Amino acid sequence: MEISLSTHLFAFNPVDETVAGLFQRFGFSAAELWAMPPHFPFGDIDDADRIARLLASKGVRVASVHAPLYPDVRTYKKDRWYSLSSGEDGHRRSSVAATAQAGNWLSHNGGGSLVLHTTFPAENWYPGRWNSFLSSLDELLSLVPENVRFAVENTPLASGRSEVILDIVDRYPRERVGVCMDLGHANIQENVADAVRIAGDRLIHVHASDNNAVRDDHFVPGRGSIAWDKAVAALREARFEGPFTVELRDYTRGEDAFYGSFEEILDECRNAMRLYLDGDR
Repeated sequence: MEISLSTHLFAFNPVDETVAGLFQRFGFSAAELWAMPPHFPFGDIDDADRIARLLASKGVRVASVHAPLYPDVRTYKKDRWYSLSSGEDGHRRSSVAATAQAGNWLSHNGGGSLVLHTTFPAENWYPGRWNSFLSSLDELLSLVPENVRFAVENTPLASGRSEVILDIVDRYPRERVGVCMDLGHANIQENVADAVRIAGDRLIHVHASDNNAVRDDHFVPGRGSIAWDKAVAALREARFEGPFTVELRDYTRGEDAFYGSFEEILDECRNAMRLYLDGDR
């Protein structure tokens, strides 16, 4: 497995020299860019390319991009989130356009995985939102070059269960579309190891974080209730060799912060990776 770090951890910070240096310092040679402006301005090619060059200067390659969920990280609580399964065709098309823009930037920078969510909100998935999502994915396959693979992510919603995601993925060529298994999401509504086995050989990407099977906490692995030994065994059984992307939350913020710095979070994370993935690095 290739161990990658998502910039989700730094979503409220720019990807600057300090952030890029943390990848190098804590042994991450690959990154997943969280495509939420202004953190990662995927619509500004020059600025986005500058970030890719900065990471490359630290020995870090961009392995994947998480498709945009909202227009601006500073106003995400007020903004209407993008939805590839929206029943409003104008909203769906604007969501496709933003996703395609992020995918085309990734293609321009060597390709990789583009992670997609199925729906916001979760209601009335079949048949309307399901058909809308398939239409969006059809359009994205024609808009984004073939060096980008779409990784459809399970979510802790009825529309995001592993069998639903696999039903979508199985309709498309494996060289273009696969499963992103978010182990934290699976822990909330499924058995994690079983969810990995359901994805099977369509699994191309992993998001790794921990929780206590209630909320999507994005804890460092080992701080929640995921049985990591069983999860990793299932990944090995599936012969998964793609990016194992650690997707953590910034718990340095606020008066009662869990951590005093990103360094504390990443030091704990590095130790967890050594414990759970020994031999896969």
